[in-house]
Amino acid sequence: DIDNNGYLDKNDFECLALRNTIIEGRGNWDDKAYANNQKIMSDLWNEIATLADFNKDGQVTVEEFKQAIQKNCSGKSYADFPRAFKTFIADSFKTIDVNGDGLVGVDEYRLDCISRAAFANIKEIDDAYNKLLSEEDQKAGGICLTRYQDLYAQFISNPDESSNANYLFGPLTVV
Repeated sequence: DIDNNGYLDKNDFECLALRNTIIEGRGNWDDKAYANNQKIMSDLWNEIATLADFNKDGQVTVEEFKQAIQKNCSGKSYADFPRAFKTFIADSFKTIDVNGDGLVGVDEYRLDCISRAAFANIKEIDDAYNKLLSEEDQKAGGICLTRYQDLYAQFISNPDESSNANYLFGPLTVV
């Protein structure tokens, strides 16, 4: 919900096309990239609306989105997710991988975390990042797209609250 109106709709995906174009261009503008992102995001919205807009009002509420995730992704591996969710996850990775090196390093993870929530201590962010890392991630210097996709699938599908994938979006707080 990029426009913060409380639900997903076509406007969110139009805004994402612009956002992704600017992020991919590292601040530079490219009309062709924007046209491509508009097409991708329009297709993505149409597929998500098909999967999740149960009452067909042109809006996907949090509850509808949760139901769609439950129905289409829970208990499945990333490979078995609907195309729309795979596209969303890949695009999420691209926006987090700010330097475009194909890895989410601790610096990029920190930026992503602080864009989602407020933190008073960098150690809690770094500790959460370190919990995500496998031995291969440590050797590579960060989390690659394939690993991110796997972690995302675990985050959605694994009910185990101690799963390291639960740190994908930042430190966990006790509620």
